Amino acid sequence: MPAPSGLSYASPQSLPVGTAITTLQPTVTGTVTSYGVSPALPTGLLLDAASGQISGTPTVAAANADYTITASNTSGSTTFALALKVIAMQLESGSINRIAADGASIYPVVVVRPVNFDFVAPLYSRAQDANGLILPAVTASANGDGTYSLRLATNPSVSPNVFSGSVTLSLCRDAGCATPQEIPSIPVPFSINVLSPMSVWPGDHATQLSRWNGVADWSTLQGNAAHTGFVPATLNPDSFGTRWTIAGNPMWNPWLPLKANLVTANGLFYVVSSGYLDSGVVYARRETDGSELWHYTVTGIAYPSANPAAVANDALYFAVGHQNETYLIGLDAAGGSLVFRSTLTSQWEGYYAPTIGPNGMIYANAGTYGGLYAFNPSGNQLFFDGESQQTNWTPAVDATAVYAYAGNLHVVDPLTGATLHNIPDPTYQNYIYDIGGAVVLGSPGSVFAAAYANSILNGGDIGNTLTNFRTASDSIGWQVRGVYPSTPAYRDGVVYAVNQNPLRLEARAESDGALLWFWTPANLADSKFVSEVLLTNNLAFVSTDRSTYAIDLATRLPVWSYPRSGKLALSANGVLYVHNTTDLTAINVK
Repeated sequence: MPAPSGLSYASPQSLPVGTAITTLQPTVTGTVTSYGVSPALPTGLLLDAASGQISGTPTVAAANADYTITASNTSGSTTFALALKVIAMQLESGSINRIAADGASIYPVVVVRPVNFDFVAPLYSRAQDANGLILPAVTASANGDGTYSLRLATNPSVSPNVFSGSVTLSLCRDAGCATPQEIPSIPVPFSINVLSPMSVWPGDHATQLSRWNGVADWSTLQGNAAHTGFVPATLNPDSFGTRWTIAGNPMWNPWLPLKANLVTANGLFYVVSSGYLDSGVVYARRETDGSELWHYTVTGIAYPSANPAAVANDALYFAVGHQNETYLIGLDAAGGSLVFRSTLTSQWEGYYAPTIGPNGMIYANAGTYGGLYAFNPSGNQLFFDGESQQTNWTPAVDATAVYAYAGNLHVVDPLTGATLHNIPDPTYQNYIYDIGGAVVLGSPGSVFAAAYANSILNGGDIGNTLTNFRTASDSIGWQVRGVYPSTPAYRDGVVYAVNQNPLRLEARAESDGALLWFWTPANLADSKFVSEVLLTNNLAFVSTDRSTYAIDLATRLPVWSYPRSGKLALSANGVLYVHNTTDLTAINVK
């Protein structure tokens, strides 16, 4: 009996994980009494020693390799090098777990990685969802690192409900998905809770809190002394969930219904509840569950009202009262005891939260005819600098200067109040003696401001101007006309502002004000913006009069939404606050 010869298999082979293979049959000349293979075939594949057939279902990806198969009898043997790889599709982003406000789509992004192969470019995809929540159209793009992003869209017309299951994403070589890729599809599990403003509260989820590394407390208006609204954290919307909700805190304002009045420090948050003349209470509450730790009631003055607070130096600072009984109050942040009460002058004014500089000093708007006060942490006055008579603003502060906008940009020394720069705003019109926001500091020498409160006049017909000031040349960098109702946010050369007309979130270049991109709410029930912009590394949060949205800065589309509106704050423990006069909602975002 001669030795066998001419052994071969169909080769090379590319076999998907989890799919039973078509049996591989050997071709050989002569009689074979046994077959063997070296090295061992990938997990899940078997070589029949008698027939030489290879069958099974591969369970683990395996890189391309040669497997030497030997066909033998008593006279000798013959070999064949079978080139074989096991390919797989890896779901990098995991399952989709989101909340979405009804009436508008959210756009989750699924990230996949082909293992041991690559797609035939370009990649196309379609979604198949038995729940009717995920729309068929999918946008696919290569990320340049071996992964691909598949952007989905939810159906804005579904009724509120919890939708869960799995969406199948077809992976195709053509737009019509007639020709599949080497792995033709991937299932993606999801659970999306579509809520309306009338939906039942989804439930408390009091997860253990822990601080982000490198993230500071939300200490004043827009989080920091530069009022950038930026928190250096990267968020995954699939990790978001409701934490708790409690009653909100009324904050009287004759022009703007909402004022930002929530700050955080050391596992606590602080909110103010006040009427214009006759009541003022500051609450310290626990981030864990919203329960009260202490409260301080403004008493003993003619007009016991309170204004939004700032927290720093283990103390809480806020202005109270009117006319000849106006004070800056300092409380111990942990226990609520009085640290100081320092006299201010005023004329029926309202205030935004004081701003605490990098030097620990406290800066606040007040003055009978308008101005800027500076105090040290003990409540001793450093200086008073007269400004135009305007209410409801707060300065920005950096290591070298204090920046006040009350119709012009006035920059002063942080310890003496001496004027460093004064730049007029040629577009400013004083209609209501109200600024309604703060200066925002951009890159060195670049400052943003507007007369935000003017946005409310005549239904927005009067409008205002977003202005970029350049302190190095004491000049205007650029101005953009619009209806900008609140303090913008800033990060890395881009200023983010909400505009009421046209209704959109705008991203503009710091260099020249050019519109880089914009997002417009798709739900017609969203008629105006009520919050400032809150930024993280990858998301911009903004609230309309109906819902709060998280906009992905890469896709520029909402990836999460919640049917509550209000002012926004984000603590160092990863709790997002949405607060208005009726309810205060805490959302876990880490």
